Amino acid sequence: MDKVRVAIIGCGGISRAHINGHLADPRSEIVYCVDIDKDVAKEKAEKIGCRWHTDMEAVLDEVDAVDVCTPVHLHAPQTLMAAEAGKHVLCEKIMARTLDEAEAMIEATDEAGVVFMVAFVLRYRPEFQKLHEMCESGEFGLIHQAFCSTTMFMAPESVKDWRRTVEEFPMGALMSHGCHYVDQLQWNVGRITDALAIGNRFTLGDVIPGGDDTECMVMRHENGAVSAYVESWATPHRMQGIRLEIYGKEASARLVYNNDGTRRLWKSDENGMNLVWEFDPNKDDHMDVFGGAKDMQGQIAHFIECILDGRQPLTHGREGIKPMQVIAAATDGGDQGVLMNVEEYVEQRKS
Repeated sequence: MDKVRVAIIGCGGISRAHINGHLADPRSEIVYCVDIDKDVAKEKAEKIGCRWHTDMEAVLDEVDAVDVCTPVHLHAPQTLMAAEAGKHVLCEKIMARTLDEAEAMIEATDEAGVVFMVAFVLRYRPEFQKLHEMCESGEFGLIHQAFCSTTMFMAPESVKDWRRTVEEFPMGALMSHGCHYVDQLQWNVGRITDALAIGNRFTLGDVIPGGDDTECMVMRHENGAVSAYVESWATPHRMQGIRLEIYGKEASARLVYNNDGTRRLWKSDENGMNLVWEFDPNKDDHMDVFGGAKDMQGQIAHFIECILDGRQPLTHGREGIKPMQVIAAATDGGDQGVLMNVEEYVEQRKS
């Protein structure tokens, strides 16, 4: 195989970035766009120049892999269907509604011997990869603290129907969106051993009944480092989109996504605070040929490479479930008013 035939499953908002990533990789060929809304599927397919369908099962014989961009309640059944057909799977985060569903997805794809990758896209963006390299290199010395903040505004009237029921979306901002940043804290600082989260639902509580729209989380890592994460879907007047800071005994770093679209990674040490990486949307070479930042290309390239080379993805399902376990433990800890040990929480669930 020198080219991977792909079906895009779900042609809503996030699919555009996935499609752009596939179109940018000559080793990937989008064969089908699939959506239960035939007009949506047809529109995306016509722009790409591929076929369309409303039934995922009907196209599986004609593809090698599926890229699942559907709402979270469909992730598990669609992944299981693909695995049973022997197809590789890239699945959008959060990988499942529950830990039980996530475990079933891992088991099914393992048994089928297919590539299973969770779309933790930040791990494949150059700025986050650079920060990780700095953490891994030891140049920060002993990392003892980290902080992350993400803010956005989800207008109540814009909330999709599938987020409006606990059955289809039994979660809030922390599990659905915050999983990216819990993953980053764990990837860069080390395994999270203990966690607690508290939150409120002042803005979206009547709209998204499955969880809070604003949350604060504290964590302890395996090396003794502590970290905090503050997340909100309910901030109409945000000051920054993302702020991630890592503090070490020898140096520290700050990665920021600004409201003007710029992104910057700074390092602070005995030589002062210096810029080590920058993205500017006003510079053409920073944008892809489809008019968007090159945010998805690294992730799609990794997925295709893993299929062609027979490798396990960096963000396999066994990595994808870890932030879910931490957040579930933290949420339970918040309900009980205790710092919850993640490993004990996971083991208690199994028993």
